[in-house]
Amino acid sequence: MDPKLTPFMEVLERADVRLRSEEPDAAIWPTGFGLLDDAIGGGLRAGTLTLLAGPQGEGKSTFALQIARNAVVAGRSAVYFSFELEAEALLQKLVALEAGSMDPLEAPNLSQIRAVFEGNDGASSGLGLVDRMQSLPNGVQALLQVHSYADRLVAYRATATHTTLDVIAAGIKEVTAATGEVPLVVVDYLQKVCEPEGNDENETITRITERLKDLSIEFGCPVVAVAAADKEGLEPGSRMRARHMRGSTALAYEPDLVLILNTKSAVVARHHLMYDGDAGARFRGWSVLTVEKNRHGHDGAELEFKKRFEQGRFEADGNNVTEKLVDERIYTE
Repeated sequence: MDPKLTPFMEVLERADVRLRSEEPDAAIWPTGFGLLDDAIGGGLRAGTLTLLAGPQGEGKSTFALQIARNAVVAGRSAVYFSFELEAEALLQKLVALEAGSMDPLEAPNLSQIRAVFEGNDGASSGLGLVDRMQSLPNGVQALLQVHSYADRLVAYRATATHTTLDVIAAGIKEVTAATGEVPLVVVDYLQKVCEPEGNDENETITRITERLKDLSIEFGCPVVAVAAADKEGLEPGSRMRARHMRGSTALAYEPDLVLILNTKSAVVARHHLMYDGDAGARFRGWSVLTVEKNRHGHDGAELEFKKRFEQGRFEADGNNVTEKLVDERIYTE
């Protein structure tokens, strides 16, 4: 029988076997952000495409890398197609993340860790990475933690001129063969994927989005694609929404899940700032994550997570937003 034809009897049998098993549901990859997992039905699902969008500098790559890290810490595998950062820069963020998770108050910042990796930390020449990391609080422990999952988290240095959808598919196959299971796939970011056959930007982005969705179905894995904002989404006075993702309507139609990050101080209602002089500064330290679309459950959830960008991470324990949010950005002196 054609593998694309699936009798519902087979679906029933698979569901029964899965429910009888004591193992975690292999078709769901928890993001590691508890409130987000609760909001989207347990995590990212096999065969689905998630778009993660937000204004420039809002931490989209940090959030996506943290999801990939959380997947491999849980024993899964992940591949991160990075059009923005070299593998070593991603590794430095992971080490900072681990150190920050161990002790947020005493943790070294990302600049200190970068100085160690680049040999600009003032240590004696000839010292290796472990010896140099000993000078930083929890530095060696953070390095060991990354080492514990480093074989299951793969970075691919992507380029806009050579990393086509076929290259991404080949990378997924290679990671699957190496780890024995299909990985969580992160594409950072969608608008930079090479698509030679597109005649204009809208057509190109449509083809990329459709193909990424096809890849998630073909390999039975979740695909998370970081999406850039269009000009309107970057304008002062507008809140980043799904309609502000740069490209065609396929960006709203094709994905199963759309997540939008915004700085809390930019989207909270004015009265929360007017009667609390410190609120603006405090809210700037938080990102609001909006579940704008959720094909497998409810959408509209508004969650907030504290930024720890100096440690290369968000705090995983967030809150439901209790303040009133608006579509206009609010600025205070």
